[in-house]
Amino acid sequence: MLCNKDNNLFPNKQFFLAQSVPLTTIMTLLFVIYSLWATMGALWVIVRRLDPLSAWVWSLSMLLCPPLATLLYWFTAQPSSAAATEPRRSSDTRLQRLIHSECGSAVSRQNALRPLHNADQTFCALIRDLQRARSEILIQYYILGCDRLGRAVARLLMRRARAGVRVCVLYDAIGSYSLPRRELERLRQSGIQIRAWGRLRFPLLRPQLNCRNHRKIVVVDGHIAYIGGINIATRYVDGGRHGFWRDEHLRIEGDVATHLHELFRSDWLSAGGEELLPLPEQKQSRPSNPSHPLQIIHSAEGPTRHALSRAIIEAICSARHNVRISTPYLLPPPALLEAICIAARSGVEVELLIPARSDVRIAGLAAEAFIRYCVRHGVKIYRYRNGFLHSKLITIDESVAIVGSANLDYRSLCYNLEASVAIYSPALVREYNSRFYTDLALSEPVSRLQRPIISRLLAEGLARLLAPLL
Repeated sequence: MLCNKDNNLFPNKQFFLAQSVPLTTIMTLLFVIYSLWATMGALWVIVRRLDPLSAWVWSLSMLLCPPLATLLYWFTAQPSSAAATEPRRSSDTRLQRLIHSECGSAVSRQNALRPLHNADQTFCALIRDLQRARSEILIQYYILGCDRLGRAVARLLMRRARAGVRVCVLYDAIGSYSLPRRELERLRQSGIQIRAWGRLRFPLLRPQLNCRNHRKIVVVDGHIAYIGGINIATRYVDGGRHGFWRDEHLRIEGDVATHLHELFRSDWLSAGGEELLPLPEQKQSRPSNPSHPLQIIHSAEGPTRHALSRAIIEAICSARHNVRISTPYLLPPPALLEAICIAARSGVEVELLIPARSDVRIAGLAAEAFIRYCVRHGVKIYRYRNGFLHSKLITIDESVAIVGSANLDYRSLCYNLEASVAIYSPALVREYNSRFYTDLALSEPVSRLQRPIISRLLAEGLARLLAPLL
């Protein structure tokens, strides 16, 4: 009776048992929800975060523990607004003290400086000085091309070496990886000392692979120096597939050449070169117009790794009227990005010039989110359309200009060895401003952009994750 009674109480028991969900189905459903949550959370972070390191950390956190990571992200990691912060006003003197503290480089006033706009002006002046060298030629480049221009420079250096001039050539092992061994042997046989910086036996297993020597320095007879963004390769002259290559370089005659000589010597020794013994002193003519105060800014492995980034941020913070920037790659670290946007939001006119099309496609894709962020915060951005813009130039009001080898990207400002020069001559700063507006006339402004479709946002986010490697 009891059994029958129980059966009568639960007449649909078999129905409920048949309709119950198996445990495996529940677990599968939970796994799918967990996976979707983790994936969508990681993709959301990749799309939203501009800082690659932050994006990596938060996306991995989302994949490992999405519930906890979501709560932490929601309450602690929402992007901050640059509008809430006021810029700290600075001065040229403060910038000079910072550079001296970071790089050991004091302001040098006994210098004659000649801006060299584009490669044709640069190589005309450089070849003339190389031909006149009497005692020593020190050459350091990221890229030494074995093309028409590279072979012409090599022949000239071999002639000077055979004439008794000490010639030392330093190149980056990755940047100049295509240099043939037979060409290097020809240089050595002519008496040229040559070294590769950063040669790695097992490159994929070494963290130094991401740290390259990106400097472009030439020192002739200890008192004439060249510095800037132009490498020795034919495409810098004829533009290659871009048609025209816009760049900046400098010829400096005077005391600052001594600092660049020491910078070369340091890199030369780190690459395994022999000590550069002092040569017999020769009578040197003083520069005809030694009125341009300069200061060398360089980054190196160790405490000065971020010297350039700090100097640029300090310079931007000192702006009262305008900031003008030309850069081929816009992938700034977070502190620099905020400094640019804070300046714009505080009433400083910030104008930024970039190429219409990048020579590194993934770098151009990664830059798009930075462009939108800057435009939202009042930065005026222009795309240069008369070829490829490769110049690295920053001017602050009419008080300081920074020219050299460093791009506004993670690699230049956080990893590479770079060299730039801060110029405190109002006349030269005005000349650079004039060149900037000449380039601006060949550019088109970037207006407030519409938010791209999700697939484009995801592609940009994934590209930004690689920003430190670009």
